[in-house]
Amino acid sequence: MRKIIGLLCLASLFAACGDDSSSAPAPVEPSSSEEVVESSSSMPVPSSSSIRSSSAISSSVESSSSEPYVEKHLAWNYLNPALSYGEVTDERDGRVYKYVEFEGYIRFMAENLNYSDSITNPNLLESSWCPYNNLDSCSKYGRLYTWAAAMNLEPKYNYEEFTGKKGIPKHIEYQGLCPDGWFMYADKWVWSEAVWQHQPVEYCAQEGWRYEGCTNELGFTALPGGYYEDGVFKEVGENFYYWSVQDGGGVDYETGGRGSLYSKSGDYGISFGRNVNFTVKKTVGAAVRCYQTIPQDPCADPDNPYCSSSSTAESSSTAIEDSSSSETADESSSSESVEDSSSSETAEEN
Repeated sequence: MRKIIGLLCLASLFAACGDDSSSAPAPVEPSSSEEVVESSSSMPVPSSSSIRSSSAISSSVESSSSEPYVEKHLAWNYLNPALSYGEVTDERDGRVYKYVEFEGYIRFMAENLNYSDSITNPNLLESSWCPYNNLDSCSKYGRLYTWAAAMNLEPKYNYEEFTGKKGIPKHIEYQGLCPDGWFMYADKWVWSEAVWQHQPVEYCAQEGWRYEGCTNELGFTALPGGYYEDGVFKEVGENFYYWSVQDGGGVDYETGGRGSLYSKSGDYGISFGRNVNFTVKKTVGAAVRCYQTIPQDPCADPDNPYCSSSSTAESSSTAIEDSSSSETADESSSSESVEDSSSSETAEEN
């Protein structure tokens, strides 16, 4: 009897299972989007800070290719072909830059800095960007740096005061992130004689701007790389922004000095203008343009009155020394003659 009851229970249980399977929907194959989600879930999830950080995005985009990027020197396509440019190699990464000389006493790079080794230089970590996160844009416009990165300082100086290194005022040939022997733009007086005395159209590239009108007569070849702020690249193709070593000082330590060359269209047509020095948040990304002073020989110009006076004085001093030496030699010779004569007379007497 117990066996019969047990068999009846098993039969009823199988019947119930059969009813459930017949009413359940058939299995659905995961869609391609679901497969992507599932596969991505097995990967490490980036932190919220890396998601917010444009520099992290930039790094991932720039390094996404398995093949190393080959530098194209796209900025060189905008140089003035009528001028002669020199070349300098940044020993840190082997990158070659073009430069132009102004009136024999100052050199300017004819392109913006494009140094990005954050392993060797941790000050650059998450502190520089290629416009639109594209390496070709860096080749054309150079990189955009925070103020602290441009100054080659720790990121904390985007929010704190910095007065200079080793007791040297920061406005006197401050190297910052520039290669050895080159310096960051300091203030309007550094470039006033070479650049700012000219019209803006004379130092912007003939092509590459939103509007036409640039002549690039000076060969400075400014290109409108825009700037970076709060995760957005702004005014690319319209304006050229670069950092100065100045900051807000006692007014606001979180702002840094910046200059610009801009183009605009107004009631009177297309025009180009400049802002020599104004302040913005140091966390904004802007370009770095380096310059170098050329050692001067004061006597290179024969018409230099100071050099002539100096030379005359030196030659006079030399002549006096020669004359004195000659007189001493004559006196010595005369003394020797007197002694010889005296010796001769003594011998004759004996």
